[in-house]
Amino acid sequence: MNIRNAYEKDFSELLSFYNRMCNVLGEQDFLPEGDKGGFPSEEMIRGAIAMKAQFVGIEDDKIVAAYIIDHNCDSTYHSVQWKVNAKMDEVMVLHALRVLPEYSGRGYSKQLVRHAIQISKEMGQKAIRLDCIEGNDIPQKMYRSFGFQYIDSVRITYPDIGTPKNFLLYELLL
Repeated sequence: MNIRNAYEKDFSELLSFYNRMCNVLGEQDFLPEGDKGGFPSEEMIRGAIAMKAQFVGIEDDKIVAAYIIDHNCDSTYHSVQWKVNAKMDEVMVLHALRVLPEYSGRGYSKQLVRHAIQISKEMGQKAIRLDCIEGNDIPQKMYRSFGFQYIDSVRITYPDIGTPKNFLLYELLL
């Protein structure tokens, strides 16, 4: 898999990719009401592309994986005691890391995380932070294997889910 910045020409394919992944995630037990879709939003994807914060994994000439890494986070992140005291422009936040189901088991999620760590280090960042919805255990195990440490659990109401859910916050010091 080749990982690269997403370009504006990738937008339609990327939006279809994320919409499909919302459907896949909506079938999981940790989202009993089902995912309403829309994460990341069209606005978030366009903004991430413009800011060079949207990355895609390409295989077989198509997008099979993607993630966003930037400085944006839910306001609950500011109420937590993190391991490193840093301004938000010194910390990257990992969002929407996804791999198409037919490409799972190939280590692509790990490749994306390694890439995010490398990019963050090159930018001189102090840490990477992220949240995982409670019950979505597989990615949490993967993040911990990279040294991400559990920090706290918080209630977040993301617009795509529509109801408050428990999210586990993780941080990797760089």
